[in-house]
Amino acid sequence: MPRFILKSAFISFLLLPAGSACSSDTITNCVCTREFRTFAVTVVDEAGQPVSDAMLTRLNLRSGQVLEPTWLGLLEPGVYLVADDGNLDAFSSEGDVVRVTGTNGTISFSADFEFASPAPCRCHVEQLAGPDTVVMR
Repeated sequence: MPRFILKSAFISFLLLPAGSACSSDTITNCVCTREFRTFAVTVVDEAGQPVSDAMLTRLNLRSGQVLEPTWLGLLEPGVYLVADDGNLDAFSSEGDVVRVTGTNGTISFSADFEFASPAPCRCHVEQLAGPDTVVMR
């Protein structure tokens, strides 16, 4: 049995380099996965019900850039994308605060998230901080 586990781990290790290349053409020792990471927040009202008609603005406080997630998949009611791997170049390796504000005309919220695209490979966006759920008041 232990031999099988070691073989399995060895095979996984051998297959690891088969992933896609990193985003930087100058770095050759990077191995990136082919996944596309997305980061979302659930928006609810004070009664805990999903808010499905909020308009969100995502502002990178370091650069002043307004971000738009690039993934156009369907989400559950009240769930909104904050960032995804399509925003990779918008974030520094050290991390940037993104202030997300939302409103639907009568209630609103503001929340800070932190995202980075870690060097040297810059394969994927990583969320360093931020809430899973926000309440509109």
